[in-house]
Amino acid sequence: MSYKQKFLFAAIILLAVFFRFHQIFALPGGLFPDEAANGLDINLMQQGQLQPFYERGNGREALFFYEEWASIEAFGKGAWQHHIVSALIGLLSVLMCYFVARRIFSLDVEEKDEIGKSRAINIALLAAFLMAVSTWHIVLSRTAFRAIQIPLFASMTFYFLIAAYQANSQKAKWWFAFLTGASFAGGFYTYIAFRIMAPLLFGLLLWPLLAKIRQREFWKTVISYKLLVVSFLVGFAIFFYPLGKYFYQHPGSFVGRAGQVSVFNPSLYTVDGIQLTGQPPFGVVIPVILEVARVQILGFFTHGDLNWRSNISGLPFLSPLFSPFFGVGLILICLMSIAYFFTPNKRAKWWKYFLLTCWFWGMLLPVVTTAEGIPHGLRSIGVIPAVFIISAWVLYEFAILIVNLHKKLWSAIGAHYKDPEWMHQNRFVPLRMRIINIGLKLTAVCFLLALIFQAYFLYFVYAASDPSNYYYFRSDLTPVSNYLVQRCQKEKTYLVLDKFSVQTTDYLTSDPKGNFSDKCSVPYIQVDPENSWQLSGLKPGDEIVFTQSSVFDVKKFKQYHPEASLRMEYRNKFEQTVMAVYEVN
Repeated sequence: MSYKQKFLFAAIILLAVFFRFHQIFALPGGLFPDEAANGLDINLMQQGQLQPFYERGNGREALFFYEEWASIEAFGKGAWQHHIVSALIGLLSVLMCYFVARRIFSLDVEEKDEIGKSRAINIALLAAFLMAVSTWHIVLSRTAFRAIQIPLFASMTFYFLIAAYQANSQKAKWWFAFLTGASFAGGFYTYIAFRIMAPLLFGLLLWPLLAKIRQREFWKTVISYKLLVVSFLVGFAIFFYPLGKYFYQHPGSFVGRAGQVSVFNPSLYTVDGIQLTGQPPFGVVIPVILEVARVQILGFFTHGDLNWRSNISGLPFLSPLFSPFFGVGLILICLMSIAYFFTPNKRAKWWKYFLLTCWFWGMLLPVVTTAEGIPHGLRSIGVIPAVFIISAWVLYEFAILIVNLHKKLWSAIGAHYKDPEWMHQNRFVPLRMRIINIGLKLTAVCFLLALIFQAYFLYFVYAASDPSNYYYFRSDLTPVSNYLVQRCQKEKTYLVLDKFSVQTTDYLTSDPKGNFSDKCSVPYIQVDPENSWQLSGLKPGDEIVFTQSSVFDVKKFKQYHPEASLRMEYRNKFEQTVMAVYEVN
């Protein structure tokens, strides 16, 4: 790397750090129940129940929980203690995006080809930059969902795979093959969508191998790579064993929620007003898959996920400043991949585009085969590195094209005057050239700055000023939990909150060591909001605590309990009531 490239690399990392950790104590504003559910499983870990998979919430892989456990042990329980873990993983994902992009575009570069090496580095830097300032990835990096690990482990797997191929010594090849298997296995501990990597990786390796059958080199190639395959399998087996053993002992946990939201779930379909009971026919499923794919693809360009926990609500996943380049790049790599697929021997150098195409469409498969919340920013998280690498490749090639056209234009003008030195002799012409050169550089700088300021405004101004963003993270439940712990009277305190949301208050009010032995652990009786008016046997001094989601039930509660009066009310910075406490007189 040149000094300029090293400087840009450092600047990009600092940008990634800033956008993932700035105001992390305040944004996002609370701990969503799904995030808090991680903490409830961490409570089990603290009690010695160490597992690779936990059944809560239809089953969830546990690697992220162990990482959060370290943060909780260091900093205590709270919302930001979870969010800094996902922010750190998001930062590492930006780093790996750079490294894997550099590997991909250096695949066919000769050892002495400095121009080719520099090109690979520049594309990798641009890909890392786009990912660093992506509001889509920023939001996900600041949300404590285990899916944030998929881009990291997918990038690591492909990085070590290519490194094994490029390594000069046999020992290095073995180690990189081992690390490929280890990274691949580690990904299965992240999120169910990572499982698509299994057929994806198998296809990427098998197809060029099968192409050698015609050249009668198939078995020769297989034998030459046998030790690498063994190294890969050893690395995979060592790290996958605990999870594989768990699924063997609990086979029903393997599918989990995937079967509930799958487009093949018959409960999602009605034909002539009658709900299906058996496998839905392909004639019904295919149009659904095509429509889901259409809406999901449009999410990159026009209208994205409405969920504030996955995206800046409603905005496209990609900035309009470079999404057209991604669109062009996606079309190009798909066409090049098709050409590679049919002539892999002839176009062996296009395997990298085949890789990016498979990466994108493969990781999009978990989205297009589900029928819930489309476009879905979280479930499609695995495509993120591929999206920014594709975008960076087209952006870089476009910039080089503009520069080359500029050079050819002035060369043509010089040739027209049949005097190669005319530009040097005419002072006005070099001045115009310098002005245009400066203009091109300023355009590039303005483009980069526009992306930076756009990301800052959208997340730290626009999203931070929207009360619905805070509600999506249930920021009301933090002050509610603090009040409940401070009051510490379980038998005389009723919390009006639904069973899903109560996961947050259960966790935030639980014992610091997860054993629920403290008298102020979970110091309330949970009441479903729709049944709050039915409360009976209330005595003087009893308190009924309503949250932001249940405050609308106060009116009916007061009709049946006129003896209760408002004791205190807590409002957020938007002057919304997030806690109302009624005391029985």
